[in-house]
Amino acid sequence: MSAPPSPQSPVSQSSAPRFTGADLLAPTAFFLGALLLAAALAVGPIIGDRFRAIPSDVDVTWVADGSSSSRILDRCSLNAPTARVLDAQVQQRRRIVVVRPSDADIVTFQAGTSLGVNRYVVDGKSVKAKDVCAEQTLAATIDRVTLDRSTALTSGTSEVQFDDKKGAVTIPERRGYTYVFPYGVEIGDRPEYFDVTTRQSVSLLRAGTETIEGRATIHFTATTPDTDLSQFDTRAVITKPASWFGTFPNVAPTQTLTATLHHSSQRDLFVDAATGVVVDERVTVSEEYRFADSAADRSQALANYRLVNIDATFTGDDRSRQDGAAAAAARQRPVTLTTVTAPIVFGVLGVAALAGGVYLNRRERDSADR
Repeated sequence: MSAPPSPQSPVSQSSAPRFTGADLLAPTAFFLGALLLAAALAVGPIIGDRFRAIPSDVDVTWVADGSSSSRILDRCSLNAPTARVLDAQVQQRRRIVVVRPSDADIVTFQAGTSLGVNRYVVDGKSVKAKDVCAEQTLAATIDRVTLDRSTALTSGTSEVQFDDKKGAVTIPERRGYTYVFPYGVEIGDRPEYFDVTTRQSVSLLRAGTETIEGRATIHFTATTPDTDLSQFDTRAVITKPASWFGTFPNVAPTQTLTATLHHSSQRDLFVDAATGVVVDERVTVSEEYRFADSAADRSQALANYRLVNIDATFTGDDRSRQDGAAAAAARQRPVTLTTVTAPIVFGVLGVAALAGGVYLNRRERDSADR
């Protein structure tokens, strides 16, 4: 019997082929190219849509100066023998911040709005407001509303506080946009605007386009019809002797009369066409006291009586417009990066990687043929 071959014998050694680094270059290039092309297709739908949602870090201040022809009721004349309406320099301020609850699907805005007077015109002279009346705040509200981060429509609770001495009032079935619009301003055929003062939704009409601070905006208008605010707020009622309101035929000066506050407004919103951010805003407010029907029926003079509470047009200042444009640019930037820039870069790199894989594969075949 012959002895088994020695371990050192050439017969026992295997000669299995091994891949070199050069052999792996082409498959790696193909894999990398396919991965980059897949990323180019997926990054927009997967990541870009998240940035289209309303941001969770909104903190915006809007300042609007009243027109030079603004007129208001002197608040201190409420305790005087007669009512007094004065020309005034007024300003409206609003700050919007995000509060709880807020998560991946919803965001809650808290908007504090105040209307104040800076100066009065008395006997043709401009006088500081505090030298005329200590009450410089004409109106103030705190509005809290929970929105769907994609549609910008109410998705939860809504409440408004009109009186700092009373709790907030719940607004059921709130409809329409107020402070922000959805990304791309996709708002349907019959959009609405929710007016906080009168607690009602009104039609939102498209009035054209306009460029503001370098941003292309859509101009919307919303008209709030004449509304008696006494149905919501007891502060919108004044009961005084007739002499306080003025002089009326066949009405005794000591006769008690009751007037209620009526509000109407015309609002212009300039909404960034790409992002839904309100870049600029203009609103004309008309508020006046009128006598209740029971009193007006007794006299034509009473029926025609109007006592101005606020008559002014407010336009956002330069800083507010600049901040609005900057907010729109900031909201658009990550969307553009993830839906346009990144897909293009990934796509170009992916094609380049595939082309490199094809070139390396052909070169390897040519080398083998030799």
